[in-house]
Amino acid sequence: MRRRPAVGYLYIAPLLIGVALMTLFPVVQVVWMSLHEIKLTSINTMTFVGLENYREVFFELSRPPFGRSLLITLGFVGGSVFFHVFIALILAILLDTPWLRGRNMFRNLYLIPWIVAGILVGYTWSFLFEPRAGVLNYLLSLVGLPSRSWTADPKLALPSIIIANIWRGVPYSLILQTAGLQSINPELYEVATVDGVNWFQKIRHITIPLIKDFILLNLILDTGQTFQVFDIIFAMTGGGPLHRTETLSLAMYHQAFRFSNVGVGSTIAVFLLLISMIIAVAYMTLFRPHRRGR
Repeated sequence: MRRRPAVGYLYIAPLLIGVALMTLFPVVQVVWMSLHEIKLTSINTMTFVGLENYREVFFELSRPPFGRSLLITLGFVGGSVFFHVFIALILAILLDTPWLRGRNMFRNLYLIPWIVAGILVGYTWSFLFEPRAGVLNYLLSLVGLPSRSWTADPKLALPSIIIANIWRGVPYSLILQTAGLQSINPELYEVATVDGVNWFQKIRHITIPLIKDFILLNLILDTGQTFQVFDIIFAMTGGGPLHRTETLSLAMYHQAFRFSNVGVGSTIAVFLLLISMIIAVAYMTLFRPHRRGR
């Protein structure tokens, strides 16, 4: 006799309650703060202003405008997440080959960027991109190319922080992709080999379809985390030059702690949450269309 599902939910109720308290309560608190005027100098004094903060974010913030920060954020997140997933998938496939020795050692080495604090990663890459003593400009000089002011150039600043964030974020995606590859039955590859299927066809018709759910999970989690990246950008550019790298997370920080507009900073945080949720739903719709009719 099958047990009723309610019994299972009863066992996990304490965990669900704990997760709800740690996630839902902060979200509700931020939404409530976004409806108030709160100054950092008088944090305990809250004046209800309704949707005034939302109007200010859309129409009155000029350093930089909300739309520009949103486009910068989408560019930063899109470039970072794409290369996180793509590079991690290639590395995971290479490290999953049976003939490769020292695979566990390589996996552990690739985890180092993820373990290092983001602020340290930002300062390290700032030194690499330094125009006078930086390693990258030194390498360019060896091949006769001119040096560049990477993080000070409005056209190169955003790609520079994307490169730094890619270096740090690939190990996280590598863990998820490796877990997906190890869930595949090796006999499927053996049967495909007997049928004369080449390596590329195995990747296309066996590996990718079977780890699609892991890729979806990777996209959702990595996108949410990348939207929240602050430390690397703060250490490398601080939002400059000319606000060309001021993402929404950095704009939120500036409004709340630099300009003392905690209510406006909370409003930007609400928009970040909504955008992350919309993109997560879009991922699930695109990757799992076959489940719509169920």
